Amino acid sequence: MADMTLDVDAVKTFVAIADLQSFTRAAEALGSTQGAISVKLKRLEERVGQKLIERTPRLVRLSAQGAVFLQPARDFLAAHDRAIASLSSVRRRFTLGIATHVGGAEVPTLLARLNAHDPALTIEV
Repeated sequence: MADMTLDVDAVKTFVAIADLQSFTRAAEALGSTQGAISVKLKRLEERVGQKLIERTPRLVRLSAQGAVFLQPARDFLAAHDRAIASLSSVRRRFTLGIATHVGGAEVPTLLARLNAHDPALTIEV
């Protein structure tokens, strides 16, 4: 299992099905078809070797393994999104015009915190 890789789209599909408890609604939310959603989930289940979703004509719910996998799946997607965002070439700029007698001693600290929160942000004073 150490060399197992996960398909981001398949994991997104699983999370959407889990959240919406419906293949149809998950397909709508992901801009896909119900058939494509079913195929992606089936491939994910085959990949992990576990049944993640229990489905009957009237019910869609997480299996025991699906319930265990749901939060790590969310974490995986969040990490993926952060990785993609870190490569963004879009630079944002924050310009602050403030008189020295108005800006107190806390302004440099606040700007440092802002920079720590978003290192890609260009700050001009």
